[in-house]
Amino acid sequence: MASDKALGATMLLTSVALFTYYTIWALIMPFVDKGHHLQQYFPPRTYAIKIPVVLLLVGLTVAITFLSLVMIKSSNSKKSFKKA
Repeated sequence: MASDKALGATMLLTSVALFTYYTIWALIMPFVDKGHHLQQYFPPRTYAIKIPVVLLLVGLTVAITFLSLVMIKSSNSKKSFKKA
């Protein structure tokens, strides 16, 4: 039980940290001067769009592939059930 709480707390803190970093990167850093020392802690702004798009495409591909395999397996089991 304690390990579940620790895992949950770790996941929550990680997601909050990533959300905060991404929000600062995408919404605040465009208004900061190019020569400011904070700019060195963030990648180029084009990646603020490219990374989420790639993650979305990969996630959708995995979900659609999983659903397709389940539908194919379900269809095959129904066909073999009708033959018997």
